[in-house]
Amino acid sequence: MAKPRLLAVLALLAAGCVQFEMGPMTTTDTADPPDSTGEKEPEPSVACDPLAQDCPDLQACSLVSGDFACIEVVVPGGAGDPCQGVGECGAGLVCVSATALDGCDGASCCSSLCEVGDGSAQCGSAAETCMPVYGADAPPMWADYGVCRLPD
Repeated sequence: MAKPRLLAVLALLAAGCVQFEMGPMTTTDTADPPDSTGEKEPEPSVACDPLAQDCPDLQACSLVSGDFACIEVVVPGGAGDPCQGVGECGAGLVCVSATALDGCDGASCCSSLCEVGDGSAQCGSAAETCMPVYGADAPPMWADYGVCRLPD
């Protein structure tokens, strides 16, 4: 079961935009727990690198259903542009709830992916900072992945 802080971060970032349907799980034993159907949930994977944006043309590396994957960009929104969901922001951007951003004019806006701990990360406003996508409990493969947003 995910920790409460992780769920809060996911709910804040998701808000109908980034589809965090199943994030990393934290358990007390090392075996994978079964889901409600009795089957084990798949481990999160990284099919692309959201910092390198190594997807084919007209696609972006974004977080979809708990994994980073290449998705088709249907509306190439720029940083700060209003958006409604996955595929409505250009490469290197994700759709984030306006409550997590400074100066967003819609219910959600595109915000930059960034490398956590990179002091030179440029965010849309001085009030925003590069925050981990999954918080302190991120799996090692996601520890460096962040999104520009207001601090908690």
